[in-house]
This record gives sequence, C-alpha cells and structure tokens, in this order.
Amino acid sequence: MSKGIYYLVYTSIASRLMSDEDLLLLLQQSRRNNTALGMTGLLLYMEGRFITKTEGRFIQFLEGEKAQVLTMYSSICSDERHRSILLLGSGFWHKRSFPAWSMGFSPLNANQHSDVANFFHLDDTSVTHYLSDANETADFLRSFYLINSESANDKDYGSG
Repeated sequence: MSKGIYYLVYTSIASRLMSDEDLLLLLQQSRRNNTALGMTGLLLYMEGRFITKTEGRFIQFLEGEKAQVLTMYSSICSDERHRSILLLGSGFWHKRSFPAWSMGFSPLNANQHSDVANFFHLDDTSVTHYLSDANETADFLRSFYLINSESANDKDYGSG
C-alpha cells in the first residue's frame, strides 16, 4: 500500500534581493528540473522590510517521490541564493496539493495576504510554532494556490 505523496516545506532568506529576471530564471530552472523528476509545488518570494533591512524571503512547498524531493532539498540547501534555511515540515499526504503546477510561482508583497488562510510572517520569531504543525503551513500554501490557480494560469509565471 502506498504512503501517498511526499511533501516538504521550507523557508529561507534570499542571499540578495532578486530581480524579476532572476526570478524568471529561477522559475524556468525549477520547472525544468521538477518536470524531469515528476515533482510539483509552489514557490513564493516576498520582498519587504524585515526587522532592520529590506530583504527577500522564499517559502517553498515541494511534492513528489520522497527520494527526489529530498535530493532537491539537499540541492537547495547548497544553493548560494538561499541562506538561513528553515525546514517547516515534511511528510506524506494522500494526494498532490499542486497537481497542475510543475512549479507555480508568485511574487508576494507584504500586503497581499489578507485572503490567504493561516498567513504568517516569515520573519516572525514564533515561526518555530509551525515546526510543530506542518499542516498549518501546508494549508496556507494550499489556500494561496486555490486563490491564485485560476488567475495565475493566465500569467507568465503562474501555470506550470
């Protein structure tokens, strides 16, 4: 009997602010790699003032075969575009959360979260709370996906 689909959610600080061109290249690379590995997921990039300076943050949900997801996560941990990587959760889910996106992507500004269930600030010192309940993080990302999946399919960066 299958355990289902493996997922992993992490957040990180971008090592530098990402331009639109940087993000497009990252998205193209992610889609190419994820398609080849049979993985799907969602990547959010948010730029804003965090504590004392302006910086970018990533939050990503990866899903697929466990070995491929863990290999990809290991690669991300070695990627110079990320620092302060924090694993929020991982496990098995009964079905894919992002079946239509080899890698859905959206830039998110700090004011766009009011319609997204379980929104949390990525620099919140209580983010470790989400380590104990990965389902809240996954629910947040699934909610973002559902809100944006129809409109995102019309945008360059959304459908995967």
